Parts: sequence; structure tokens; C-alpha cells
Amino acid sequence: MASQLKGKKTSQSRSGKGAWRNAWLWVLVGVAGVLVIVFFLWQSGNRQKFTLLDGDKQVLVLIRNEEDGTYRLRYEGRAPVDLRSLQVMLGGQILHVDVMQIAVTKGGQEVVLEPSGQPPQGQPITLSPGEEFDVRVTFRGESIGGNYLYGFRIGYGVEGREQLDELIMEYDYAINVE
Repeated sequence: MASQLKGKKTSQSRSGKGAWRNAWLWVLVGVAGVLVIVFFLWQSGNRQKFTLLDGDKQVLVLIRNEEDGTYRLRYEGRAPVDLRSLQVMLGGQILHVDVMQIAVTKGGQEVVLEPSGQPPQGQPITLSPGEEFDVRVTFRGESIGGNYLYGFRIGYGVEGREQLDELIMEYDYAINVE
């Protein structure tokens, strides 16, 4: 009889281990599923909203003079947005150029932005998904040397929320002052 009790305990402990093993397996599958969902949500949220299509790769500015560079951008978002601000990011240890003016041209209509990079009061700029627009940047040469147009910092409003996107162009677009 003692041997029968021993055998029953052994079979119960084995079935208990199997239940725990199945429970842990389901927990691991659930965690993996949640991680996959989080990854895809993160990827869709981090997708670049603006892309550069074309632009002046080399802008030559004479010292104490102004010269324009024009860049074509596309809004890649899923819903219409209002452009709230557009700022130029310059690269280089010493700034040899100043940004004098930024203008946005969309649908044949040009809007000159305020010095802060915001559209003038009463002139909203609404961008639809897939819409292309031009950005004209007027540079003024201050000293001999060169800088890079590192990118644009673009602020926009969507569904009552303010968003900020940085379109990084790195070192492909140069502004040289002679």
C-alpha cells in the first residue's frame, strides 16, 4: 500500500508540472504578441511625416549679399494638418550665413513666414496627405566659409495636438559664402 501511495504522488506531481509548463508557454506567447504589436505601433508613429524630394545641393552666396535656395517637400501623413512653424537647421561649427526669410509655396500661392518661422496671422497653410510644397530659403552671406542645410524643423497641428518633426538632410546640401 505504501508503494501505491508513492506512485500516485508521482503521477500527480507530473501532471502539475505539465499544467505549469502550459501556463508559462501561454504567458510567453502573450508577451511575444504584445511586443509585436508595440513594435508595429512604434514603427507607424515614428514614420517620417515629411520627406525631401528635391532641392538646391549647392547654394553660392556672395559675402554681404542674399541668395535663395529652393527645396521641394512632401507631407506623408495620413490626415490633413496645419503647418504651424518651419525653421531651418544649419550645420557647421561657425555660421557663415544667416537665414533672412523663409517662404512656403503651395498650389501657386506663396506665403512668407514670420521671422519666428510661423505663418502670418490669418494665412493658414493646410497640407493634405501626399501634398507637395516648395520652401524657399533666403540666405545672407556673413563671412567667407560654408555651412550645411542640415534640415528643417517642422511644427504642425493635427486634431488639436501640436506635433514637431525634424526632416534631417545631414550634409548633402551646402551653402558656400565667397
